[in-house]
Amino acid sequence: HQGGGEFRVAEFFSGIGGMHCALQLLRQLVGEREFSYRIAGAFDVNNIANSVYERNFPGVRVCTTSLDSIGLARIRALAANLWLMSPPCQPFSRLGNRRGLDDVRCRPLLRLLEVLASLPDNERPSRLLLENVQGFEASPAAERLLECLNKCGFEYRQLLLSPLQFGVPNSRLRFYLLAWRPGAPEPAAARLLPANCLIDRPPSAATSQPLLPSCCCPVCSGRLQPGQLTHDSHLRCYRPFARPLSDYLSPGADAEPELYLTSRQLEQFFPVLDIRQPRSRATCCFTKGYGKRVEGTGSVLQTRRLAFGKPSHDRVKAGACPPRTHGEVSHADSAAAAIDASCSSLAPDDLSDDDINNGEFVDSAGGSGDAETMQAYAESLGLRYFSAAEVAGLMHFPPGYSFSTSLCLSRRQAYQLLGKQRQCAGHCSPAVLPAAVLVFQIYTELVNKPGISEISIQLFRFSSIRTSILITI
Repeated sequence: HQGGGEFRVAEFFSGIGGMHCALQLLRQLVGEREFSYRIAGAFDVNNIANSVYERNFPGVRVCTTSLDSIGLARIRALAANLWLMSPPCQPFSRLGNRRGLDDVRCRPLLRLLEVLASLPDNERPSRLLLENVQGFEASPAAERLLECLNKCGFEYRQLLLSPLQFGVPNSRLRFYLLAWRPGAPEPAAARLLPANCLIDRPPSAATSQPLLPSCCCPVCSGRLQPGQLTHDSHLRCYRPFARPLSDYLSPGADAEPELYLTSRQLEQFFPVLDIRQPRSRATCCFTKGYGKRVEGTGSVLQTRRLAFGKPSHDRVKAGACPPRTHGEVSHADSAAAAIDASCSSLAPDDLSDDDINNGEFVDSAGGSGDAETMQAYAESLGLRYFSAAEVAGLMHFPPGYSFSTSLCLSRRQAYQLLGKQRQCAGHCSPAVLPAAVLVFQIYTELVNKPGISEISIQLFRFSSIRTSILITI
């Protein structure tokens, strides 16, 4: 920004405040004289996310106006010279429906582009930052975005970046677009990064791009040489330079029983789990389904080690699983008990650098048909979900970021917010949607009250404008 005055920020799709946290961090790093800002407006339709945002930024009141119908006058009144946008990702994500522009969740973005094009030239923002999932860059929505920016005279750079490239042990590849108008101070990186292309790898001799002098990634800082750089979807070459997971673990999380996977979950999903250890330097992307669904929603943490060292099917079978006789406890129970007796709580140095190769073990156990041995091995590892605070830490929310609100958020709701879950209003009529929001808030309050064992909610639709709700306790 180079001391160019205060930014007036319009935070569209504000969620729980991730972009706002980034602004705070930047101001702390460079000082308020170099970078100062004020939130001119924050917008999101998710009341639960808004309650978390306002809890952590009490000076900002989030507007619940739907952006797909926001008026030009409302945007002009903000007088914002920096737009931050993180529109819903479901139309473009791997786990979404990929309907693109046909998805109603694209309407708010399209409306903002209409407003941007309609603003007088001197009232358009001088800077714009948009974030979304990998896949957005190849969508018709991205084409619309670039058409609008070109029409309005913006210059821009497009990048695919992952936290893993900057030392954070989380693979979360995301699309970023930084745009600025002629006359505004040019971002330093813009002079070094090529225009009119998608930058999906760091600068290096192999890409004929100069290194960025202020970048802390292993390539630009000289720790990862161009000859060592590989380009794969998991960014494995960056892992040795990431911090270990032990730096992000909460001290009391291992004592929370609700975080541990159940025997039934292990029986069904152990072969497909992404198991990490405190020494690991990477995790899979955490999605909104984490804690509810097991497969493909994020990594789990190993909290115990096997007494006999690195596990294998033969060693588990020979060392921990004596033959079962009539009247004894189950094979899996005795194996787990024998292992648990010689296991201790993990310290970060207790585990090897290698993550558990459960697929290799499952192949070995499956070949012999010994499902009980595999179950015993799975249960011996002490596998648990990462807590919401740990996931927030891996996304680099600041320490102490609070999910405590008047709505009494559950752990799964916190995971949903962190995974950027947004409610879709496209399948509800305007009459039903406010009622649905109200019912959800009432339910959230009631479900945590002592003495209430069952809540039943029935919704009766009498006409297009009349809805009745019956709540039975």
